[in-house]
Amino acid sequence: MSKIILKTKIYYYLSLSLFLLGVISWFPYLVLTMQDPYGMLTFIFNPIGFYFAWVAKNRLLALCNLAMIFSFVPVAIYVYMTKGYIPM
Repeated sequence: MSKIILKTKIYYYLSLSLFLLGVISWFPYLVLTMQDPYGMLTFIFNPIGFYFAWVAKNRLLALCNLAMIFSFVPVAIYVYMTKGYIPM
């Protein structure tokens, strides 16, 4: 196997792993009642995952990582509206 194909696969799997870590970082907010700042990890994991997906030339995975970067606002709105944290 050539080195280029091997590098592409490594970047693809790294990007996929970082995307999944970004999704898992929202788990405490959405499923549990924990309000720990684990969701902020999406600002670290997913830009790196976006870059790796772009290098691997997988546009769908790059788009998924990009969507996870901007997922903070919709998730925050959802959590505050459904869990009753809206200040009155």
